[in-house]
Amino acid sequence: MKSFYKIIHTSSRLLWGDREKRILCESLWMKENGHQVAIIAPGGSPLFEQAKQNGLMVYPISFKTLARVGEYGRLKQIFSSEQPFVVNAHGRGDARLALKAAQTTGVPCRIMSRHNGERVKYTWPNKKIYKTQCHYVFTTSKDSTRHLKQTFSLSDMHVFSIPDGIAMPDIHEIGPNSTIKANQAAGRQKLANTFGLRTDARFIGIFGRIDTPEIRLLDKIAHQVCLKYPFHHLVIAAPSENRGNMAEKTNDRVHVLPLQQENSADFYKALDCCVHFPNPQHFYQGVPGEMINAMAWFCPVIGADVPGLRDILIENKTGRVFDPAQPGSLPEIIGWTLNHSLQVQALAQTARALVEKHYTMDAMGRDILRIYRLHQVKIDRQLLMTP
Repeated sequence: MKSFYKIIHTSSRLLWGDREKRILCESLWMKENGHQVAIIAPGGSPLFEQAKQNGLMVYPISFKTLARVGEYGRLKQIFSSEQPFVVNAHGRGDARLALKAAQTTGVPCRIMSRHNGERVKYTWPNKKIYKTQCHYVFTTSKDSTRHLKQTFSLSDMHVFSIPDGIAMPDIHEIGPNSTIKANQAAGRQKLANTFGLRTDARFIGIFGRIDTPEIRLLDKIAHQVCLKYPFHHLVIAAPSENRGNMAEKTNDRVHVLPLQQENSADFYKALDCCVHFPNPQHFYQGVPGEMINAMAWFCPVIGADVPGLRDILIENKTGRVFDPAQPGSLPEIIGWTLNHSLQVQALAQTARALVEKHYTMDAMGRDILRIYRLHQVKIDRQLLMTP
């Protein structure tokens, strides 16, 4: 018999980043599949407003230190009234209050979600969150899962990698042949018009953390690539917070995509390939959403050999890999990708199949529900064994 759950997510951040987008997308997927969902977040925050606009139940809680005593009592009231099966905390800022309140009020399934791969220190407060107050830990990459297992001695049944999911593009939008070069003309034309370029312009997408060193490197890459491929341009499509000083850019073959066009279908269809640069401050990240989307659109991908990206980018199987310590190899790898269409087509098809199997909204939702149901079975068995 199919079970439907009442789920409450908590978040303390005032940002609108990958974490908040994941919470909203997951909540909407659960709602569409018959489950009840509420979100507790600071009133007026982007997540709070987006959830409200999409018809989700919302509760305003600031999670500020000075308000902890009163808000802890408010959280207990909410959980006692709503009687959720799941409370899912999405950061240390909200977990300290939300998971404690959920534990006190007897919420059956308590989850700590870890959205980035920054190392978690083994401290008493963290130990309490990860080992006592939650039943499960969800991460977005295998590297984060390994790290948390080692740090807190967690079992395989305590921590799970559940990467962010995307809505897969319709195969018919890409083309009946499913070839890398199919149906790119419209996307190329729109991108060429955006930058005022000739209609025969071709494009290489640039994702990830693009700061001053990367901008200078891109200038050099553009120069080397364009010597052999004179119609190609590099297009930076990193989020605004990941863009450094673009005034450092000196090569007119390097362009910056307007923010409103990020992750659009037309953009991915316009690309001959794309390159992802990791954050040099920390390589411990989840699987980049831009790369998942690129693979879903059959766009050939090139990325650094770093945790997170390593989950999905396999050398000469789903794309090409470069050593982040030696990015000078990129012009050669880009050239190979542009010059070996048959091999690249096979890589792109394998990459899309991997995304379709493990990185869709449906795959993410099914994996989460499987854990909910296993936990429900565990609870039911315990009740049967109680004299």
